[in-house]
Amino acid sequence: MSKKKAEDFVEKMMNDEAFKDSVINIVNVKERIEFIQQQGFSFTSDELQNAWFSMLIEKPAI
Repeated sequence: MSKKKAEDFVEKMMNDEAFKDSVINIVNVKERIEFIQQQGFSFTSDELQNAWFSMLIEKPAI
């Protein structure tokens, strides 16, 4: 598990529309997690939550 991987995932979700669409179009949670892991991302839910929070602070939506 990795804080860096979680941050990389959040950044990719924010900047890569095709990747984001691929992730959100997987309805089954287990399949979604498997897809994310197959893409090289491994992190805990806490690491993901912290990464999202950090990104929101760094790049607030206007």
